[in-house]
Amino acid sequence: MFQTLAHLRFLLKATNQHGVHSPFIYNYVTKCLYKKEKLHRNKGFNVILKSISFFNVKTAFTTNKELKKHIKNNINYTNTNVDFGYLNTPDLAVFNSINYHNNTMVFIHNIYKNKQTKQVWEQIKLLNKVTVTVDVFYGAAVFFRKEQAKEHFKIRL
Repeated sequence: MFQTLAHLRFLLKATNQHGVHSPFIYNYVTKCLYKKEKLHRNKGFNVILKSISFFNVKTAFTTNKELKKHIKNNINYTNTNVDFGYLNTPDLAVFNSINYHNNTMVFIHNIYKNKQTKQVWEQIKLLNKVTVTVDVFYGAAVFFRKEQAKEHFKIRL
């Protein structure tokens, strides 16, 4: 029931590329998220795989074995200076352990799984180091771009 209500609230507030005023996020949405190719049946994994290709990821942090099987790129798995990070659910301790740089993207799956994951997601958005988030309901992309003002986007897929 929580997920159904959360999805309805999400749909009421979400927009498409026309509601995005950031050139960086507009390019990410139009050239990556809205790209027609389907790389995985799971919508969250599909976003992840498209993003890894779009950002030309070389280093990644994830403990998810299923995701590692689907990533076809030659990626070095580490938690130091990563280009891409993946968390299966929002977890502040793990999120804070990732050594990110200005162009790092962290994807957090299952942000609306239950009330607790939604609360942790809200705490992550408030962190000073987080500048931009793109919530697609199935998960969210988190960016640390210093040159960008703090903004949170909800994008319909």
